[in-house]
Amino acid sequence: MDNPMSHDLLELSQKADELMNSERKAEAAELYSALVEKQPDWEHGQAFLFLAYCQEDMGLIELAEKNYRAALSYEPANVIFLGGFASFLYLHGKPEDAFRAYLELLAVEKRAMHKDGIHRTMIGLKALGEKLGWSESEVADRIERHEKQDHKS
Repeated sequence: MDNPMSHDLLELSQKADELMNSERKAEAAELYSALVEKQPDWEHGQAFLFLAYCQEDMGLIELAEKNYRAALSYEPANVIFLGGFASFLYLHGKPEDAFRAYLELLAVEKRAMHKDGIHRTMIGLKALGEKLGWSESEVADRIERHEKQDHKS
């Protein structure tokens, strides 16, 4: 038997997606908020991610960060969630926090052996290192230390 709640949530999600894609971010954010209130783990945290996207576009930076983190609480190794959060922090956060997020993304990309993702993430790490005033060798050293730490866990 079909779960009527599941059908309602699917419709809510689809309507929110349509609104977000048509640049109606405030309306989409309302629906994503309702969705995460009714079922926080919807699509493994994806509704939190889309809510964060809308909030970021609306300039609600603190709320967006909270919802990026909520999405990651469901799937901490999701490259889309991590990449979105790292980019968000690059634009709106502290460069050190963004660098740590990119290090996490790099570790996930390497475990998946995703060459294009590794390449893109390295570009982000190098740009952040430059922004922080670190030399290329300092950036490389920080990446290496993170990888050793990642292998221990």
